[in-house]
Amino acid sequence: MDEYRFHFYLGNTSIPSDRYFMAHDAHEAMRMFDYACTKRHIAPEVQKVEKWNRWSEKWEDVTLLAKDPSLN
Repeated sequence: MDEYRFHFYLGNTSIPSDRYFMAHDAHEAMRMFDYACTKRHIAPEVQKVEKWNRWSEKWEDVTLLAKDPSLN
């Protein structure tokens, strides 16, 4: 499993927030993030998604090519 970080803003705030998830892949992490947002009735503006590379000890950008239809 890998650690994913979602960097996002809520509404009109200028203060960024981060959420972390352990998942098998980026799409599973996105489903978990979407569930957490739906449960709390929030609509975040995601700025970036990153995956922790434990070998180089740094965050790497993740590109999600298409939104999973199950997230609608």
